[in-house]
Amino acid sequence: MKYETGIYERKKYPGQLLFGMGFLIGVILPNFIYRTQWRQSTASSMYLMGIFSGDNSAEYFWQVLKMRGGIFLLAACSGVTIFGMPVAIMGMLAGGVLIGMLLTVSVLQFGLNGGLIGAGLLFPQYLLYLPCMFIGLEQIYSCSKRLWKNRSFSAGQITGYLLRMLFCAALCLAGILLEVYCNPKITEILIKNLKIF
Repeated sequence: MKYETGIYERKKYPGQLLFGMGFLIGVILPNFIYRTQWRQSTASSMYLMGIFSGDNSAEYFWQVLKMRGGIFLLAACSGVTIFGMPVAIMGMLAGGVLIGMLLTVSVLQFGLNGGLIGAGLLFPQYLLYLPCMFIGLEQIYSCSKRLWKNRSFSAGQITGYLLRMLFCAALCLAGILLEVYCNPKITEILIKNLKIF
């Protein structure tokens, strides 16, 4: 009977493995395709991230909310379709690749100081984004897996899925607030103190 429960199925989601593989790809890939154009765009984007929201916090908030919120909403809706499993797998891989690439390109461009600033670009919002990603994609995978196995949903399972997605949405929104109002200040402090420009 335990094989029918969502708890058993959630244990089968290889989220950590997928994220680790994605991160490894993100670390290795820039070492092979790193070019001058990447270096210039990395420097510019890191500098702009550090100073952008100082004067336009509201506009920056709506941009980040549209981008991250739109991705979250599409992923959450995919959980009740057959597309949820591929979305969960690709989403976890992509998350690892993006974080690995950001850190690696930062180090390639600016050395150890760049690595610190690259890590600063992820702080503190990724303290909430990562749990949101792991919990949310695991739920999406498990829910969609039922459709792949031709199982139906009970009202309780749908309600549980929606409640867990609401919890993830709250984590995502808190992460967006941290990204908009805290992260640029932290990044600006790091850029000024580490003197990479």
